[in-house]
Amino acid sequence: MDKAYIVIFSIVILFLLVDYLRCRRGGGRRDGKGMLQLPPSPPAIPFFGHLHLIEKPLHAVLSRLAERHGPVFSLRFGSRDAVVVSSPECARQCFTENDLCFANRPQFPSQLPVTFNGTALGFTNYGRHWRNLRHIATVQTARRVSSMSGIISGEVRPMVRRMYRAAAAAPDGVARVQLKRRLFELSLSVLMEAIAQTKTTRPEADADTDMSVEAQEFKHVLDELNPLLGAANLWDYLPELQ
Repeated sequence: MDKAYIVIFSIVILFLLVDYLRCRRGGGRRDGKGMLQLPPSPPAIPFFGHLHLIEKPLHAVLSRLAERHGPVFSLRFGSRDAVVVSSPECARQCFTENDLCFANRPQFPSQLPVTFNGTALGFTNYGRHWRNLRHIATVQTARRVSSMSGIISGEVRPMVRRMYRAAAAAPDGVARVQLKRRLFELSLSVLMEAIAQTKTTRPEADADTDMSVEAQEFKHVLDELNPLLGAANLWDYLPELQ
């Protein structure tokens, strides 16, 4: 029994030591004039930081913290530091006047496999690579869309016909349509038709979709990935547990 207490005590001391060294390393960064000082923050728990404060709804929690600690305060989520800005004036300074200083994205290990090692447009840091991707997404994509008008119209017509048949088959001539789903399927159908010309693989037996087999497989992959990209992974904030 005494050995178990010694092991538990040693683990606690180890966690506290790792947390102290991490804080020393994070607070010891210099800008050439002195130590960088973080904004005020609520009391933190060693090793976990302020993870115990996170609950739903998150905006209500941050609002209460802003009332106590001011419009700009810092939080520590495990091994990651965060600064919360809640006033319009401070937000304007961060994202309008000094936007380049805050343009980089955090690199989470759990997202690297599905974001091409953090090089996708929404996940890469600001720089030459990001500017090239933005140029492709804004200028080149607009030109390609204008040249794909025939494909787009060819995909819109079947979707409208299916919606009309669904309404005509309804008892009162009115059918409920999930427009978000229809538009998402339309975008995927246009994309797959432009890339792989998948019209010949459309499932004729399924009267509820215009998507090809390849587009349905792609949609299934996206349906699995999107919740994972938006979810928090404990290992991203506490890598010691990995």
